[in-house]
Amino acid sequence: MNREDLVCPGETIKELLEVCNYTQQDLANKLCMELKTTNEILNGKAPITIETAIKLEKIFDVDALFWCNLEFNYRKKLKEIEEREKIEKDYLRIKNVYKEMVNRNLVEETKDKYQIVDNFIKFMEVTSVDNLEQEYYNVACRKANTKNFDIINLMVWVQIGLKKAREIEIEEFNKEKILSRISEIRELTLLNDQFEARNQLIKICNECGIIVNFEKSMPNTAIYGIAKWLNAKTPFIQISDRGKAKDTFWFSFMHELGHIIKGRKKMIFLDMDNNEISDDKELQFLRDVEEAKADKFSMDILIPEKEYNEFLNIVEENNLNKKDIIDFSNKINISTCIVAGRLKHDKEMYDNKVLNSFNEQIQF
Repeated sequence: MNREDLVCPGETIKELLEVCNYTQQDLANKLCMELKTTNEILNGKAPITIETAIKLEKIFDVDALFWCNLEFNYRKKLKEIEEREKIEKDYLRIKNVYKEMVNRNLVEETKDKYQIVDNFIKFMEVTSVDNLEQEYYNVACRKANTKNFDIINLMVWVQIGLKKAREIEIEEFNKEKILSRISEIRELTLLNDQFEARNQLIKICNECGIIVNFEKSMPNTAIYGIAKWLNAKTPFIQISDRGKAKDTFWFSFMHELGHIIKGRKKMIFLDMDNNEISDDKELQFLRDVEEAKADKFSMDILIPEKEYNEFLNIVEENNLNKKDIIDFSNKINISTCIVAGRLKHDKEMYDNKVLNSFNEQIQF
């Protein structure tokens, strides 16, 4: 049944009004109601209450139970129609991301729209898709200004990591311990096997009380990483393969680590491309401060500021050549792609052939 086929109880009342030769104003007077309220009942916008049903029984000599049942059945059918329409709407909203979730073995494959929506909601641990979108705005307080950005896809990506994190038991976070092992982490950038490097990174972080997950990005999310505290003792970092560049990956990880070490525990940091400015100016200022702290932490850990400034002087004198980049990378014991990536960013030389020759890709 569709909305247009559904007949509200008010239509029955209208028929009785014609039989009795009553106007709507007459009925309003008999019900001791305003004409507006009476009109809303006749058009199904307001319900027939028990009190109104008893009055209708006296006016038309039709049992109050009849009116109560008529109202109940109408509202029940209307609710069923609304739920079906909501499921249709939710299905259209999630059908593409659900296919991706099936490919990742996160949910069962099915063609039943109701089952798809139900499986999705259960995986996301919310009561509706609308709640999920609201949750994003509550925790992130900003959105990516990227073409075709999809909030739902982003929240799925976050939820994947959070569900995995619950299955991991680690020691309480130790700030001093992770800082003492930064040099080990930097050396991982030099490994040819970056898959093994990521495994070792997870191990080091777990030993220091940090849960780390690497998750292939979802379409239309523009996400690099997230940092949040699962509870007062356990920080969580998740990094995507956004851009699939090795230097981007390591900067993103250090950036999120900076949020954990330097940031506020109650904030959730979603780091994406081209974030819109929040309407909340105080919150925007706070986020800008936190992002700046994380950026500086990442840049200084990967390439110490003093050494980097000295290197920039050499680059300006000798122009840009591969040997200088290789020599400097060896000097500070970091991957050449990270030095090249920093120069591209700082000098806005994204099309430079020398710098691009150091590009390295990663795969999750």
